[in-house]
Amino acid sequence: MKLFYISLVVLLIFFIPIPIKFSIYYSTINYYIKLYGFNLISKNKKRTAHTKKSKNPPLVKNGNRFFSKVTRKISFNHLISTLHNLKYKPLVKINLSLEYSLDDAARTAIFYGIIYNTTSLTYVLLNYTFNIKKFNFKIAPIFDDKFLLKIETSSIIFLSIANIIYIIINLLKNNEKQGR
Repeated sequence: MKLFYISLVVLLIFFIPIPIKFSIYYSTINYYIKLYGFNLISKNKKRTAHTKKSKNPPLVKNGNRFFSKVTRKISFNHLISTLHNLKYKPLVKINLSLEYSLDDAARTAIFYGIIYNTTSLTYVLLNYTFNIKKFNFKIAPIFDDKFLLKIETSSIIFLSIANIIYIIINLLKNNEKQGR
């Protein structure tokens, strides 16, 4: 009976999606990239996670030969086409906001129309590789006499271990078909 419960827990771990939450912020003054609320990259050097330099050498210097050969053979176009044709794509929720000003109210208004029309293109490009569960793209033009650019996104990607294994197997299988 214990074996049944252990196997049930292992199956749940494999198939329950894990949410990966990240935030990206960029403005003309500041920028940062956060993963689960921890700063990975930021303009302020005191708050980054990489402030300490380790004196220990890396554990793996040259890496595995098999994976280095596979990554050399897979092209970006092949990767995107394989991800597009997958049956079980990772789920994603995206909240994106853009505030901008271009020194002139007329230019800002013209670019509002151009940027607003790119929201559908952004959705289609992201839907090519992900199943989009929620997509919010807010554009706020600021009619001011100074240059301003502020982009902020907070997104969640839902991945399970089984989903990652499925993607890797399909990439390797399609890579063999492409090589023939």
